[in-house]
Amino acid sequence: MKKLLILMLIAAGVMSLAGCGTSGRNYVDTEMVETLEVEILPNTSKMFTYRLRWPEEHIPNHVQVARSGGSPGRDFARGGVDMGRGTYDRLLENTAYVVEHAGYCREGFFELDRSISRYHLWVRGECKDSASDADQQAFGGKQTLTRERWGKSS
Repeated sequence: MKKLLILMLIAAGVMSLAGCGTSGRNYVDTEMVETLEVEILPNTSKMFTYRLRWPEEHIPNHVQVARSGGSPGRDFARGGVDMGRGTYDRLLENTAYVVEHAGYCREGFFELDRSISRYHLWVRGECKDSASDADQQAFGGKQTLTRERWGKSS
């Protein structure tokens, strides 16, 4: 009985350490292209789409064929993002980092939609704060920002 209790305590400790992982950004040391598409609407709402996408030349040919409506005719090749329970959380962490460090959302955001696949992940959202005059000057109506705007740091 005591051995079982000890094993359970050890397993719980290992599981809690595994769950602690590093907080911060993910996928930044890959070749994924990271963008933030921003749009300030006439009512001063600040909309955005944060994207992480593998470059087309890194996507297996059979996936490109399948997207264009053909039949791939072979097994799925390994590549892209490993999909798991934490993928969504990591995507939201990245999104929060980027919209804050780009200076776009100062008070957080509401998630409106999302898509997670092996080669393309995105979150569409709206900032909780409205666009100020400074925001309208800095971001204009609609544009796509790149990693240089917020930095690559984790």
